Amino acid sequence: MTSNTAGGPTRRERMRAETIAEIKASARKQLQEHGPSGISLRAIAREVGVTPAALYRYFDSLDALLVAICCDLYDELIASTAAAMDAYPADAHLERMKAWIWSFRSWAVANRREFELMLSYPEGGSAMSIDGRRLEQAPEHVDPVTLKSLEHSQMCGRELAKFYRRVEAGEVESANPVEIPPLSEALQAELMEKCAAFIVGEPLPLSWVFTFTSGWVRVFGLVVMEAFGSLPVQENVDEFYKTQILSVMREFGIGE
Repeated sequence: MTSNTAGGPTRRERMRAETIAEIKASARKQLQEHGPSGISLRAIAREVGVTPAALYRYFDSLDALLVAICCDLYDELIASTAAAMDAYPADAHLERMKAWIWSFRSWAVANRREFELMLSYPEGGSAMSIDGRRLEQAPEHVDPVTLKSLEHSQMCGRELAKFYRRVEAGEVESANPVEIPPLSEALQAELMEKCAAFIVGEPLPLSWVFTFTSGWVRVFGLVVMEAFGSLPVQENVDEFYKTQILSVMREFGIGE
């Protein structure tokens, strides 16, 4: 009997969930040992104790399994980031943005293999290749990994938007972002239609979007370089990050 009059999961549903968890755990073990290219359905089946064909009852393909794992990894990163940001009051937007940076860096460096997999999905594209109108009008047609990556990015971007609104309302004192270089109409449009929508999460003035996008690219590049051992600074990495964060803040006209 598989029915459950209490309304909870049935025995069959529990067994399926347990098997899926075992499959994912085996895949992550392979990921940590061999990297994304070393994950094998046959090896997973052998460790879990099922036939390779049986795995297709749970995941349509290896790609489907890796997408599910990527979403789990983003959930872990998002939860870790939220905990770090919530150590500061809701109105401490700058401190919460700094916490986002430090949490992102710490998680990526501590989970290099997982981060490598996350960078490789979705294959053949990224959030920036999506039509902004498609994301707004039909998010269900956007792949789940991209949606998770945007959710993570916008945790920082929306703090910036809140800070901007408080500046505009005169609630906090801050200079405007430094003067940006001349931009073509095409670049201005891309910044406002894509970067504001995807990275920030909502529209802001061009100077704010440009400055935040520049800072976001800098931070992302630093994290990737450190995670994969390519950062030129090796002995004073924490201090180097702090100076980069300070530099980004100054570009917003913030001295601290």
